[in-house]
Amino acid sequence: MKHLRLMVAAAAATVIGSLFLAVPANAQDVAPVSAQELAPAAEDPWNGQIFLTFDDGPGGSYTDEILAVLEENDAKATFFQLGVNANRDPAGSRAVLAAGHALGNHTWNHPDLTTLTRARIDSQINKTQNLLESYGAEVNCFRPPYGATNTKVNNRIAAAGLQRQMWNVDTKDWTRPGVDAIVDVLLGATPGDVVLMHDGGGDRSQTVEALEIALPQLAAKGYKFGISPKCSPA
Repeated sequence: MKHLRLMVAAAAATVIGSLFLAVPANAQDVAPVSAQELAPAAEDPWNGQIFLTFDDGPGGSYTDEILAVLEENDAKATFFQLGVNANRDPAGSRAVLAAGHALGNHTWNHPDLTTLTRARIDSQINKTQNLLESYGAEVNCFRPPYGATNTKVNNRIAAAGLQRQMWNVDTKDWTRPGVDAIVDVLLGATPGDVVLMHDGGGDRSQTVEALEIALPQLAAKGYKFGISPKCSPA
């Protein structure tokens, strides 16, 4: 029995010793590997695309300049147009379509829809929809002015056969915060983000310049610029 105990102790010592030999001498410097690092990288469901959107146009020369920047960077976007502006500048709407971008409905003259009756909401949506479609646009999405919405507004959007398209990245370019401020927001965008900008409603020169700076840098990261799935023509 004593001999057996000695054999078990020896075997145990051998196993323990081998365990110590398996640990590298600089074990304290070896960083632990997280489960996230071991797991395969998640697929990007957006295929590297950032979704640029522009509100309140067409905005005359600013829309033209933005279209030129988008073309230079192989970028597509969605332009949420106001009926009153599209009616005044049909060439601006058609230029957006001719360049392969999508048009979205942004009401006739930018009211807060939550303050309107159902009939007036329908008028704001349908009058603009009919106009944009008369230019040959397939308009599938709608953006409420100011992002103001409620159940009544959502129901009227759905009744018009449109999908509501909001945003999650706001450049606040309408405040004219400076080119650098707009660039900083743009450079923080990642695939799947819907970015809010404006091509109408005032001086959009800062928006144009910021796009000229930011889009090549985003493209260098491998990002692409596409039309939001909600707004993409069938």
